[in-house]
Amino acid sequence: MKRALLFAAVFGICYGGASWLTAQQASLPTWDLPFEQHVPFVPALSIVYLTITPVLVFTLLRTRRTFAIALCVQTVVATICFLLFPQTVAWTRPEVMGWARVPFSIADAMNLDYNQFPSLHVAFAVSAAWAMRKPLWWMWSAAVAVSTWLMWEHHLVDIIGGVALAMTVMPLLYPRVHVELQCLWQCAQFSRRHVRYFVIFLAIWIPSLLHWRRYKAVRLGFCAAQWIDDLLDGDRRSDREPLEIVDAILARRFGDDALSGLVIAFLNHLDGPARDEFMDLVRCMRIDRVRVLNRERWTEARLDEHHEATFRHSVNLMLITTGCTARAADVPSLIAALGWCSVVRDLDDDVRKGLVNIPCDVDVEQWTRDAHARAWIAVQSAADEIARLDDARARRLLTIFQRSITKYAARPTTRIRYSSLPA
Repeated sequence: MKRALLFAAVFGICYGGASWLTAQQASLPTWDLPFEQHVPFVPALSIVYLTITPVLVFTLLRTRRTFAIALCVQTVVATICFLLFPQTVAWTRPEVMGWARVPFSIADAMNLDYNQFPSLHVAFAVSAAWAMRKPLWWMWSAAVAVSTWLMWEHHLVDIIGGVALAMTVMPLLYPRVHVELQCLWQCAQFSRRHVRYFVIFLAIWIPSLLHWRRYKAVRLGFCAAQWIDDLLDGDRRSDREPLEIVDAILARRFGDDALSGLVIAFLNHLDGPARDEFMDLVRCMRIDRVRVLNRERWTEARLDEHHEATFRHSVNLMLITTGCTARAADVPSLIAALGWCSVVRDLDDDVRKGLVNIPCDVDVEQWTRDAHARAWIAVQSAADEIARLDDARARRLLTIFQRSITKYAARPTTRIRYSSLPA
């Protein structure tokens, strides 16, 4: 409802103000074409013309706030045109009689006396059809455009201008640019927390500059998954319990919030199996939030199984979105190494949040040494597994991770700090 009120306020001020200012001029030109003098006058079409109001209200309530923003942008752009190119219609309308008199009078009053080019009535109708993306809606928008012409409210040039306005603004703001800007904003939020996310941002966005469409799923997938992970880990403030938000996503009960919009955009770029992979990853991340709430401590075997599943889904999703044919099952040692690296790297932060990834059934110091030794073997074995892949793109991509973990594991300061481990 807020978005509808926002649009109504912008429209009322801009549209009404432009018409009032134009009315102060002594004479106005017309942008009619010669053959339009022979266009029939059909006031009964005011019934179609008037459908714009309920349809816009319905669309505003059913779509994301981007639609309201798009309508406001169109209103502002059109208002500038009204003031720069003030004009009126060339027709002189006859008196309307019969049943059509009332709806025509209402429609004519709504349209005011000026504000001709471009036709906002047509622009809004086309925008609603764009937002709803149904053939029936496009047929309705065409009928609205015809009604504005045959009611002698707008000339053909105005109608074409309205269509052009909608077809320019909607692709820019609904939803493509909105999603891309959301991704950039989220990457900024990630990078504020740790520089490694800025490195990932560069690794994704630099290749995107050359192949923007090819890497769109990569951008959307990284931002959506990392946002959900931050939400569940407590790194992102939320007025609601994160599990409620994530469970709604898993049930595909999407709202009009930014996270839902990002997830929807990402899922639209995936096929069925890939969508299932993403949802399985979200379920794995959800488990960590449950562990924190219940203050759970797990055995070594259970933790290993959980980390393996988490990074298996993560690597699979990365390989799918980058167009690779290889899968996580082809590099099991790398999956194990990623699990170890994640535990060691984030242990202090995780413990402060109540997420304990040190097994409850081990001697911590001995487990630290054994886990590091196993990780060192795994990361070396991962190099051989990657080299055997037939997929050259997957080899290049996975080698980046393998080398990064190798450098991390080789550092003498790499150890698990467990002084803050709860009893």
